[in-house]
Amino acid sequence: MVDQQISRDELSAYFALRAAGDRLQRAVATQLREHGLTEAQFTVLAQLQDAGELRMSDLAQVLVASKNGLTYQATQLENRGLVSRRTSEEDARAVIIRLEPAGAELLAKVLPGHIALVREAFLDRVSASELAAISRGLAKVAAN
Repeated sequence: MVDQQISRDELSAYFALRAAGDRLQRAVATQLREHGLTEAQFTVLAQLQDAGELRMSDLAQVLVASKNGLTYQATQLENRGLVSRRTSEEDARAVIIRLEPAGAELLAKVLPGHIALVREAFLDRVSASELAAISRGLAKVAAN
């Protein structure tokens, strides 16, 4: 049976997480909109920046996105020339998504402001030990 009680500390932590997440998400969404990107589209481009190209199914797992949702975002990015898609040579059922030069160029414009925002709104507001605890705790939540 699930415990139906919640302590003041637990409730406080939950509301702090919600408030911080909401504020950060709104600020990030506003910053990305200035570059014509949604948060989902930015995340796709950022994931592809290191990898160059990925299987759509692997990208969907990393993003915790439905295949339909990712397909929609990929289509939007492809229509802008930021990514391209092709059938995998190894597996005809798999689709590969690739970061195009225009996508890399857009990321190069977006990232400095994005990093500055995340640093100012989050990273610079917590100590290294708090950041480590947040990372460990949220990793457990995300893995659930």
